[in-house]
Amino acid sequence: MTFDETLWQEFAAESEEHLDALERRLGAGPVMDRPGIDALFRAFHSLKGMSDALGAGGMTQLAHRCEDLLGAARAGRVSVSGQVVDALLGAVDGLRALRARMLEARQDGAPDPALLQRLAALAEEGGVPAPP
Repeated sequence: MTFDETLWQEFAAESEEHLDALERRLGAGPVMDRPGIDALFRAFHSLKGMSDALGAGGMTQLAHRCEDLLGAARAGRVSVSGQVVDALLGAVDGLRALRARMLEARQDGAPDPALLQRLAALAEEGGVPAPP
């Protein structure tokens, strides 16, 4: 699939903005408020949509796992602290690497299977319960 250079430039700029925002927010520590969790969810959702549109299945898959984990946080089954924050920051690093590959080589890459498994386990096991 061929895309024009404008689309690649938009992807580069917008994905960088989302990744920077995620890193800033997660790097600040636990995210306990609903608006903060929603903002994280939306950023990963946007990254998933953009990457899917460009055929970057690896980025799409990784962002989707982050959405699943944040969905559990929205449902009150997971607290966005400790291991969850660490896993999401790991996902941001993974997304950055996959993004770089897409921008440099216009080639999809596979996300780290261990990271995907870790994110899924945190979402399924409930991680650390959210405070009441």
